[in-house]
Amino acid sequence: MKKRIICAALALAMVLSLCGCGSDGKYKVVKSLGSQEYSIGFRNGDSTYHYIDKALKELAYEGVIDELSTQWFGSSRAVSFPSQKDALSELGYIAERTFIIGVDLDSAPMAFTKGEEYVGFDIDLAGKVCEKLGWVLKIQPIHSEDAYVELNSGNIDCAWGGVVLDTECPDYTILETYVSTDVVLAGKGSGSSSVRDKLLYIGTTQSALDTINASSSVSRKIGQITRINGGASEYFSALDNGDCDLILTSEAAVDYFNTH
Repeated sequence: MKKRIICAALALAMVLSLCGCGSDGKYKVVKSLGSQEYSIGFRNGDSTYHYIDKALKELAYEGVIDELSTQWFGSSRAVSFPSQKDALSELGYIAERTFIIGVDLDSAPMAFTKGEEYVGFDIDLAGKVCEKLGWVLKIQPIHSEDAYVELNSGNIDCAWGGVVLDTECPDYTILETYVSTDVVLAGKGSGSSSVRDKLLYIGTTQSALDTINASSSVSRKIGQITRINGGASEYFSALDNGDCDLILTSEAAVDYFNTH
């Protein structure tokens, strides 16, 4: 069953490269485990899909997605989301409304909390979309693997960021990818580039464990895997404190925590 991360749906197209990149920062990528593509999922038949699609096309044409990516990641990770000038003009009148997006707030730098504020790339991008549409944005925190339940219940209008949905399920419409990054094992910048006999921290979701099990070169060599609660901030703090040798995260998160 094919899955991808939708603004999170998670698709792990396994890649082979061992990457020592980022070694000049506080943290470095030790091994890349696959691509992580970000999009947005809607219930089938929900016309909201067309408005978000057109707004994103205008933002892509204007370079806004690239700008936000550089702001949050230190480099542009935008992929070739279709761009179109004045795309919204095709829809005619756009009624005012409150637009509720479901996001996983444990996914820095995509979406997370800073004090009492919701921040991150996805939060900013959703805000830009709503500005174009004249809509009021409401953020609904959800757990990534609860996207089906939240969409079906009507609690959210779309699943946006770090949320697992099945791209082949007929009940959902999924927009094209707008940002791509890699799923990686990361360690301290001064640490070893080997995974052998290392203590690895991963999240508690099934997809996190599946990612490790799908890479035989990691699962056979790693010393111990510990599953912990929390998000990217907690994982990088664990590295800082010496609680673990490696963490499962995204290359975008490595870039973010190296520059913030």
